[in-house]
Amino acid sequence: MNGNKLLTGFLVLGMGFSLVACSSDKPESKKEEAKVAEKKKEEKRMDTQDRTAKLSVPEDLSPYFTSSREGVGKMESMLKDNGSIVYKCLNEENKYELNAEIKLLSSSSAEKSADLQNSMYGENDEDKKYKPCTFEGFDAYSQTINLGTVENTRLHYYVDCPVEDINKVVSIEVNQKNDKEKDTSDLEPFAKAIIKNMKLEKVKKEEVKKEVKEEKVDENSKEIVGESSRAKLILPRDLTSFYTPSMEYDTIKGNQDKGNIGYTLSRKDPDRSIYVNICTDSSDTLEEAIVFHNEHLSKGEEPFTEYTLGEYSGYRSMSYTNYWNSANDTTYTYKLSYPVGDKNVILSCSVTLRDNSDDTTGLEDILLAALQQLKVEVK
Repeated sequence: MNGNKLLTGFLVLGMGFSLVACSSDKPESKKEEAKVAEKKKEEKRMDTQDRTAKLSVPEDLSPYFTSSREGVGKMESMLKDNGSIVYKCLNEENKYELNAEIKLLSSSSAEKSADLQNSMYGENDEDKKYKPCTFEGFDAYSQTINLGTVENTRLHYYVDCPVEDINKVVSIEVNQKNDKEKDTSDLEPFAKAIIKNMKLEKVKKEEVKKEVKEEKVDENSKEIVGESSRAKLILPRDLTSFYTPSMEYDTIKGNQDKGNIGYTLSRKDPDRSIYVNICTDSSDTLEEAIVFHNEHLSKGEEPFTEYTLGEYSGYRSMSYTNYWNSANDTTYTYKLSYPVGDKNVILSCSVTLRDNSDDTTGLEDILLAALQQLKVEVK
């Protein structure tokens, strides 16, 4: 009898301690939740968008992902000229690198994007093909592939992300380079950290209509204008007013999109298109631009090397892409020093040839002619 009373007493006492512990945990838990909420509120984010959706991710992903490797330094991030967002972390001692690239695609579904890529491998490369999967609650297609050696591995997702009444396809590509340990356990957690902290919203129709209206008005002007925080760039809208192409084209038009200006030349028989683009670089010096961009190369890109285009000194990189329909893209990308009075502007330029011949004769002449007509107003 006394034993039962003693046992009951211990139980009551234990429950009392438990209640005290629970009551003391609640305020601490709420404090932690408040800290996390405040941190997310103050968090800096990077945005990229197309005509239908806007994608946003944290500028600093390190609070949400830590590499399992020792010696991996601070994570870097950047928004590339092509609209993709890049994260990168590395161990400088052994050259181990882990990077990720996120971008919005114009495809209507992840399945269509995967089918397009799978058609390039044929029936004999089933192991290399994208397979359907569920990724953090989203329908997706994924591929894990060794890039040349087992020390270089890529994990790539095409993800269906519904936004109101549309479906956006988001590409998340994670690359691991110089992996001496041959351990790919960082790849999936890195990709998950990105999609868990990614925000996607539909662009309002009013904004799209306004943008189209502005483009129509601009088309009536004799100039194409691009503005950034650094400078205003101006070119004649009519390319033929100062340059005569060595080949005939069905259409030649001037393009402008926010800070970018340039030209498109295209014809149908035989198929051939040239795309010229000029904008200001976000770097303060040419050297800074080259170091930064060489550290964040896209697939198929060569590092920038010293190059002189006419009277403009700088650096050039080349990339080559072969598409499933036999069309080829050859792209020259430049970082050039452009003097304006006693000041200097860093230009980021590119010229792309799309055809089946790979004949790049005279390709740079168009860009050089445009640069010689360019007017730059430094802000």
